[in-house]
Amino acid sequence: MTKERTGSNKNSMAPLGELFSGVYAEKQWKNQWRLYHLAREWPTIVGPEVARLTMPAFFRQETLWIYVQDSAWMHHLQFIKLDLLVRVNQALEEQPIVDLRWQLQPHLPPQPERRLPDPQPVDAGQEQSFRQMTDGIANQDCREALQRLWRIFAAYPR
Repeated sequence: MTKERTGSNKNSMAPLGELFSGVYAEKQWKNQWRLYHLAREWPTIVGPEVARLTMPAFFRQETLWIYVQDSAWMHHLQFIKLDLLVRVNQALEEQPIVDLRWQLQPHLPPQPERRLPDPQPVDAGQEQSFRQMTDGIANQDCREALQRLWRIFAAYPR
């Protein structure tokens, strides 16, 4: 990937890491990256009990909206809001937020249960051939795990 530059080095190569900030700014992904960082570290930031019932939802200007599982927890979080705001801002480091707001977590529609097709009989010759290929694996547990994986893969063809 090349970076647009002025002068004679217009088409010179640049490290990919240098290009990310420009791409994120151009695509306006910075808030998504901040949200991903918060979501990944959420239990560490707010503690396991709060993290179990909440999750960062989105940014709106300088406010972080947090999904909460029920209104009782929304009420409780109001009492620890300032502490949570300090913790979140420590995690964000750059671009601190000025407020936290709560929103009930939307319920996702139930996903239809996917049923696996019935397993097919495994060809004995192919299984024997695979076992011979894996006989050279010194660790017996690894060898057997690989053979089980192959068997499952072979029983459920695409």
